[in-house]
Order: sequence, then C-alpha cells, then structure tokens
Amino acid sequence: MFVAMAPLLPTPLPPGLDSSFEVVRLLGTGGMGVVWLVRDRFLDRLVALKVLLAEHSNSERRERFLREARTSARLEHPHIIDVYRADETQGIVWFTMRFIDGQSLGERIRDRGALPVSEAVRILREVAWGLAYAHARGVVHRDVKPDNILLDRESGRAVVTDFGIARDLVQDVTNLTIEGHVLGSAHFMSPEQASDETLDGRSDIYALGCVGYLMLCGRVPFDGSLQNVLVAQVTRPAPPLHSINPQLPASVCAVIEQCMRKDAHERFATADALATALEGPLREAVSLEQASADAAHGGVLSEEKALAVWQRAAQLQADAAHRMERAPNLQPAPTSDTDATPSSSYRVRDVEAAAIEAGISRQYVALALAEQQLPGATGTPILNSERNERQFTTMLGTADRAISVSRVIPATPKSTLSAIGVVFTSDPYRLRVNDTVNGHPLDGGILRFASPRLRNMTNVVQTKRLIYRLEQIALFDLNVTLQARGSAERPACEVVITGDLRKGLEGNLRTQWGFIGVGSALAGAGALGLSAALGSAALAAVPGVGVAVLTAGGALAGYRWLYRKALREAIIELNDLLVAVERHLTQQQLFNFDAPPPR
Repeated sequence: MFVAMAPLLPTPLPPGLDSSFEVVRLLGTGGMGVVWLVRDRFLDRLVALKVLLAEHSNSERRERFLREARTSARLEHPHIIDVYRADETQGIVWFTMRFIDGQSLGERIRDRGALPVSEAVRILREVAWGLAYAHARGVVHRDVKPDNILLDRESGRAVVTDFGIARDLVQDVTNLTIEGHVLGSAHFMSPEQASDETLDGRSDIYALGCVGYLMLCGRVPFDGSLQNVLVAQVTRPAPPLHSINPQLPASVCAVIEQCMRKDAHERFATADALATALEGPLREAVSLEQASADAAHGGVLSEEKALAVWQRAAQLQADAAHRMERAPNLQPAPTSDTDATPSSSYRVRDVEAAAIEAGISRQYVALALAEQQLPGATGTPILNSERNERQFTTMLGTADRAISVSRVIPATPKSTLSAIGVVFTSDPYRLRVNDTVNGHPLDGGILRFASPRLRNMTNVVQTKRLIYRLEQIALFDLNVTLQARGSAERPACEVVITGDLRKGLEGNLRTQWGFIGVGSALAGAGALGLSAALGSAALAAVPGVGVAVLTAGGALAGYRWLYRKALREAIIELNDLLVAVERHLTQQQLFNFDAPPPR
C-alpha cells in the first residue's frame, strides 16, 4: 500500500515533563488544562496527559484540578475514564489517564447531526451505567455534556470524562463553586444547578436527558443567550421530542422526557433505574432498524455471497486467511416476519461479526462487503481457485488483488468529505458517486465512486491520466473511507482509496493471451516463409516454431511489464487525486470561499 502522510507536528511539553513522556500530539484544551497524547517512557504505552495551565494555577483551581484526578482515580468502571497517576513536576500539576482512540460525542454530533435511535439509546445507557457507579460512591459529575463523553473508535463504547467540577458528597468539606457563578454548561444544566441549590445524582440524570435530546433531535432543548437558557432550564418545559422528530419511538421519548422533569422527584430515582428503563426502547430501536436493514438491497446475503465476503476480507488481510478454513456459526436470518425457518441467508451484521471473531479487521470486512454490494456484483461472487490465482500471478507478474492509497489531510472529516465531493466529481476526474455502504462515511461507512469508461481515442487524449490508468488495469469502482485523526485544535482526516483488481484480471489475461497469440503467429509465419524460401520446406518449421516461442516469451514479459507499470502509475495518480483534495481545502482556507477544484 502506498501511504502519503501529512504528519501533525508535536507540541512541546512544559519543562520537566519531557523526561517522563514523549509527546505525540496535542489532543485539546479545556477550561483549566491542556491534554496531550504522549508515550509514557517508563511503561511504554500511550496515555493522555492533562496539565494545569499556568494562568489557572491559583490555589482554588489547583485544588479543583487535583480533585478531578483524585475523584477519577477512585472510580474504576468501563464507562468512566481511568486515571493512572497524578503528580507535580517543577511546579507543574498534571495527571495521566487512559487514551481513548476516538472522538467526543460533541464532535460526533457536530459532524453528523442527530444519531440513529439505537446508537443514541445505547450511548445513554452506557453513560447511565457509569454515572450510577459514580453516584453510588457519592460523586456527582455536575458537567455531563456531549464534549465530556468519549466514543471509542473501534467499539463505539461511551466513556465519561472530565470530573473537573464533580462534587464528592462524601469527602468534600468545602464548596469550590466560585461565589456568584454557577459552574457547568448551561445547555445541559439541571434547574437545581442553575439555581445554585443542593445537588444529587438526579441533577446528572437531567443533564443526560438534555444530551439525549440533542442526540435524537440534533438541537438542544433551549438555546439563546446564557441568561435566557438558564431561565428556561428552571421555568420552561422543553419542546416535546415528537414535535422535533416525529419518527422517534414513543418509548424513547417517554424516557428522555422523564429525565428532564423540572422537579427532581419526578425523574428517575437513580441512574441505574434510568439504564434499566432504556432496555426496552433499545430492543425496540434495534429491531426496527434491523428490519429496515434486512429489507434494503444487500441487507441479507446468500450463503455463497457470505462466503465470498469472508474470503475477500481474508485476502485483503492475508495473514488472517487461514482462519477462514472453517465456516463460522451464524444465526440465519428469517425470510419474513412470520417465517423464522432457518435458511441459507445471513444478515450482514452476522457476517461482519463472524469475520471479526475470526480475526479479520473490521476495515477489511467493510471493504469486502462494499465490493460485494456493487451493482455488478449481483451474480456469482468472485471465487478464484488456487490454480487461477497462480495463473494470474504468473501471467501478470503480481500477486496484488487490491490497490490502495492513503493520505492524512489536515482538516476535519466533514470538510474533507465536502472537498472529496467537489474534486472527485468535477473535471478533469469526473468520477461518479454510486452510493455508500455500511453507514455514512463520517461514521466509518464506505463511499463508492465509479470511473468513466474510455470509448475512443478522443477520450484518451482529453481525459485525465488517472482515468486512462484505471482503464488499463480494468478498475472502474473505487471505495473511499475516512478516519478522524488529530485533535479539535489541529484536526486531521485520513482518507483511504481502495479498488478491487480481481474483476479486471480475467480481462487483462484474455488480452494478454491474444497479444501473445497474434504476435507469435505473425512472427512464426514470417520466419516460416523466410525459411521456406531459402531452404527445405521440411526444415522450415523448426525456425518458425523457435521464433514463435521466443516471440511468445517476449510478449509475456512485455505485457507483464506494461501491467505492473499501469498499477504503479495508477497508485501515483490516485495519490495525486488526494493531493488535489488537500490543495482544494487549502485554497478554501486561504481565500475563505469555495475554490474551484485544481486542474
């Protein structure tokens, strides 16, 4: 794979810390601290390092910062951030915590808007579990909001972080709330917190209800000036969720609205009770979304296509191929709501789960599914025998069955996706958007493009070299994935373009055989005629056959060279395409307008 990286430059750590930590990149800044991704030199692992800003190092904020470390360190739960160590170095107060490779819920909502119901309810339930654990130990978070909920990139697991203003009802002997000021985020603040009254865990439940409102509707319950929002939190009921999003299940709306009751006694008594109340709505949401996915094109795969996905995913991740020798155990999908008789059809989610369990990366499974669900893949899946594979490798001179390039672009995934839409589809590339597979591209889904075909020499002369190279290797469909990188202050997005070479192998092989056959026949006939004119007709066949064999060998070597050259050139051109996306974003940032795509 050719990978062109645009690395993020590290930010220097405060004095004295660089002997213990090697900085990787800046993750973000908060009200009091800065967070770096660092490598702990002693433990040799990546951790998040939070450092108190020098301008906030007065005694009160210093105590609040240390209290965050102490409070978090006492809470060991899968849905609460782990704190490893807290210390002071040369007057700099800091602590390290587990690094969550992903993004905050706030970033997720800002990029994509409202979440699918099942995902939103799952996140609410996981956060409720974490809060229930904290509340049982006398800790009220007091700042539950999307930016303080982290989502693990691989599993999607929600983790509560930033206990900077948490109130420990057991150990606190002083109130660190600044007199005359209310700490917390107004858009997610309970009425009792906005009124600066005594709080318990039900205040966090109200805030979590506001988070759920935002996840499901794409907007906060109340907006406007800070003062107006605080007044609304105390005095006004939020607009009903159904009035904002009529498609929401009534069971989900009922839970969120109970969380947001103004009277704390009318809310769920505990966060654990809230998590239990979300069980039924979660099952209902998953069932409705699964029924919709089953009914969609490609939502249920035949046994043959499921096998093709497993084999292709294993081929993309070659070191896991041996794990696919035995078929995974799957739960067959029912053919209808009333007919649950086992069949030879499998839900896509079960195919994904089985392959991942067999040790194949989720990325390769998604790519294999994307290739399988192309419009032209409705017939027999591509299942080449070992003999055919050896023949392809021998004749074409390469064992590559996929082409891939990657580049890290210094922009948010949302901006990068927008630039891809402009650059890929405009002149001179003119790629056509097919559809998406496995969800939205900003959620890990795959965006599929089709390359235009060259019909005549005029097209060849006028077209971009990329299209010509793709025509040479018979690659007409490209898959694009995006992964968030960097931080909120220095966002970056890794773009990966992949293509399935297998469909073009047979066409190139037929072309090669024709090339060899015609060349050999012409060369052999010429040698035969020359030999017959100069000597015995009986001996004329000997040099004719020899010349034909030599010509065939030369033709084979020549075609192998041409094919491998076309592959290398296609990789270069695809990388140039990603460079064009980055250049387009640079022009937009420089001139602050929608710049035309680069030529």
